[in-house]
Amino acid sequence: MIEHLTHNQVQDFCRHQLSLADLLPVSDHLDRCAACRSLIQSALNADSAFFALRSQLFAHDQDPSSPLLARSHLSAQESASYVDKTLQAEELQTVSDHLTHCRQCALAVDDLRAFTHQVAPSLKLQYHPATAPPRAISPPKTVGLWHRAVASLHSLLRPSPALAFGAALAVVFLAATGWLISRSLREKAPEQAAAAPSAPAPSAPSPLPVPSPPPTPPPSPVTVVAQLNDGAGQLVLDEEGRLSGADDLPPPYRSRLKQALSTRRIERSSRLEGLARPPSSLMSSDDRKGDFSLTEPVAVVLMSDRPTFRWSQMQAATGYVVEVYDGKFNLAATSPQLSGQSWRPPQPLRRGELYAWQVKAIKDGLEYKSPRPPAPQARFRILDLAKANELAKARRAYASSHLTMGLLYAEAGLLKEAEHELRALQKANPRSEVARSLLAQVQALGRRSR
Repeated sequence: MIEHLTHNQVQDFCRHQLSLADLLPVSDHLDRCAACRSLIQSALNADSAFFALRSQLFAHDQDPSSPLLARSHLSAQESASYVDKTLQAEELQTVSDHLTHCRQCALAVDDLRAFTHQVAPSLKLQYHPATAPPRAISPPKTVGLWHRAVASLHSLLRPSPALAFGAALAVVFLAATGWLISRSLREKAPEQAAAAPSAPAPSAPSPLPVPSPPPTPPPSPVTVVAQLNDGAGQLVLDEEGRLSGADDLPPPYRSRLKQALSTRRIERSSRLEGLARPPSSLMSSDDRKGDFSLTEPVAVVLMSDRPTFRWSQMQAATGYVVEVYDGKFNLAATSPQLSGQSWRPPQPLRRGELYAWQVKAIKDGLEYKSPRPPAPQARFRILDLAKANELAKARRAYASSHLTMGLLYAEAGLLKEAEHELRALQKANPRSEVARSLLAQVQALGRRSR
């Protein structure tokens, strides 16, 4: 432990000629010994040339409004804290304002920051601006020495502006020395890396032969059950029940196509029940010469709820009257006396209902009805609303598929429309037995209904 500073130590300290190894013990002693601090202060105050030089260098930096006016320049501790980013908000604002107009302090701070960035990688140090290390864990020796030196300088130089200037010069000297050391270290590192012999790269083991997979046997051919050109595509059904060419259809419609192509049958619609009955063996008035008959609608299901009624002409008849009855024999619609052989009711009939109709011909003041018992009644059915909407939607989406629309019409009992679609299908497939068979079945259902 130093009892008091020697004369040489005081002179070297005032001339900034102490080495870093001597500066730390002297700074620690000055921090504890008031007598030596007074001796240093007196030696510095006695140097009038120092104050003349100081006034010449820093007179232009004095700003009366600056909070640093009393001490002209930043202390070493303030410079170190500013570089380490540990200043609080008010202190940080004061130091930042001072650096904006003091070029000497700004250069010192830049040198200190450059020294920190240059020396830190070689010493493998990490700087954490805002987080102090825990007390239980001792900091690295290099960082401890640095902060001890800064703290000692701060406690020593706080009373004197001259000491602040000397500390700033010491910081600049230390920064330059550290930069030269770090530069020499970086220049030697590539030379050492180039001189080190490179280790031979390990040779990769030769890969083991991979056995080739056995050849895949070609798939066995699948027998085609039915193949039809339908619209812009082609329908193909194989013996395993796979149907191609109908991917855009919903599953219920694809099921209908599979069944029709595999069985080649079209079932009779339940909506055709009750529309026709076998004629009586007795002679009817329709077979008499000169009588007239009903043409349409007879024994059919109709899409329109306002059908057009047609009948044949009766010779010498002066007028006709049409009467339409519902399933309970209530008069649903009647026409005025007509001179032609067709009539369309002005009001729609109820959908899903079964109707019967007749025509009265007026001749020589007498009425002649058709049909007349024991001839069967002329019946027809108006398609229900749900089925009519489904068919309209399918027509908009799948009009190009004649097979799909033909099957949907046949299922609804619309045999005339189904026959039209299946004729188009047979025309596209003139040699197909499937298309010919489906068309023949629909035509047979129409004949049996009449």
